[in-house]
Amino acid sequence: MEKPPECHEPPLTVVVFGNSASVQYEPENLLLGKEKPCFKTAEISRIVPSQREISERHISVINIIALHEALQNFPSTGHYIGQLVNENEIHAFICVLRLGQLTDADKMGLEWLQKAFGDKVLQFVMILFTYESEEECNTIKDDLKKNPVLEQLLEKCGGRYHTCNKKMNKQSEMSELMDKVMHLFNENKQQCYTGQRRERQCLQKSENESGE
Repeated sequence: MEKPPECHEPPLTVVVFGNSASVQYEPENLLLGKEKPCFKTAEISRIVPSQREISERHISVINIIALHEALQNFPSTGHYIGQLVNENEIHAFICVLRLGQLTDADKMGLEWLQKAFGDKVLQFVMILFTYESEEECNTIKDDLKKNPVLEQLLEKCGGRYHTCNKKMNKQSEMSELMDKVMHLFNENKQQCYTGQRRERQCLQKSENESGE
């Protein structure tokens, strides 16, 4: 098993999902590294977090970018989702989107997350917009005002967002992202998303449906 680096800040566990075109895998990528996950075969291997270090903080990163697209071809996603939440206490779900290029697949990704983890998972979600040029980054507030669909998507996640370049190689941007994740954790009364929380939501949903 990969040994976590020694760090001084509290450790965090994050799930990263969203649009694979929004990120660039390379050795300098501080959050995701150089290995792009492969979810193309029916035998999807056990999802194992990678261990990263950002600003002296240990981060367990569960990269499931494009997983929802792969699982559409399989009859059940319960096994993979159950394994993921039962083995990890998740501080935040980071939804990676390409700045200014919201697609139908992006919207479906967030809908898939709600179906797989329950509606209350949205209180743990942060949108991460990636860009290629500084000019793109500077226009994000204007983009939100001009794009009601994007604004609505952001509202579903409590208005929480961050921006970084798609290479994810700037220490300052990644450090600020982790600070925002820590702030979100404190907003959620230092409660993580766990398998027990998901089971309660599934039970509640089943009871509501049976009572209709």
